[in-house]
Amino acid sequence: MYDVTDFSVITDVAEADDRGQTDVGGIYAWVMLQAFEMSHDERFLTEAMKAIDAARGMRFDLNYQANLTAWGAAACIRLWRIINRAEYLQQSYVYLASFFHNSQIWKSEIGLSRHWTNFLGVTCLQDAPYMAAYECFDSYAAFERYLDYMGVDIIPGVKLLVNEFCRHALDRGWYYYPDALPEEALATENRNGHIDRSLNYPVEDLYPDGQKAGQVGQEIYGSGAAIVYATRSFHRIDDAPFLLFCDSFVRAIHRLDSSTLNLRIDGHETTPARLALLPLDGKPERLRPKLWTANREVLDFKIVDGRLETWVPSNNALLLGWEMTP
Repeated sequence: MYDVTDFSVITDVAEADDRGQTDVGGIYAWVMLQAFEMSHDERFLTEAMKAIDAARGMRFDLNYQANLTAWGAAACIRLWRIINRAEYLQQSYVYLASFFHNSQIWKSEIGLSRHWTNFLGVTCLQDAPYMAAYECFDSYAAFERYLDYMGVDIIPGVKLLVNEFCRHALDRGWYYYPDALPEEALATENRNGHIDRSLNYPVEDLYPDGQKAGQVGQEIYGSGAAIVYATRSFHRIDDAPFLLFCDSFVRAIHRLDSSTLNLRIDGHETTPARLALLPLDGKPERLRPKLWTANREVLDFKIVDGRLETWVPSNNALLLGWEMTP
């Protein structure tokens, strides 16, 4: 902590590990790169490089707050794209390693934790015992940018891990909202205020060890989760009778004619993506879609809870056509 009036230091290190916010240089570098791309002023690019260079050698000690570490990875890969120096691509892996060092690559069935999912969740801080809504959705947004810039030079396993984190974030995101949890799973003693299940502000904290959710309280700053997730996973098609959903990033949508689309689905080729059509009139039986992969394989839809749903190959092009019946 520091005094914003004169920048004098109030608290110089974190109590848990006697270090400061070691990953803050990553989000700072990302902001500097945005300034560089807007202004083409080389001093912002130099500043971004200095910020990333300052983190060299930290290894697994790099992570302080998960979303800042994720933005550091995005800044590294953007730097690599701008100046073509391989060490910044390599440094992006260091940020990712420190991020996933705190991940839960398992599904908890311990006590109350059975009511939500923690799979691939990452604790919000390096010493925190819980996942938090804000860090979860902001990391998702950062990794969307990381996947944007990665290209074919990336280690395949990195693409798999980052993309799967984003896919499972959509699932985990539901359970931060208190009305999605049984009342007995919510804390009644809260560090900040109280929990109102009628208000769709997410709770701060979900635990993998059976503890009650929301011990810290509800977080207004976590409310951006709904906007971030919805704008990345749902797609409006002009004059189409449905909303398109995909749990992997859709990188291109090209309209071929009034009832035919060409789609490019991101992701790792070993993990199929869920694709769904949500009819705007709420009558899925009227919508007759046709879906083909690039190698002409036909994929069938099933009606599930008022939507038409199928699984599609990731990292692939798709052709989607449709017609409406009376």
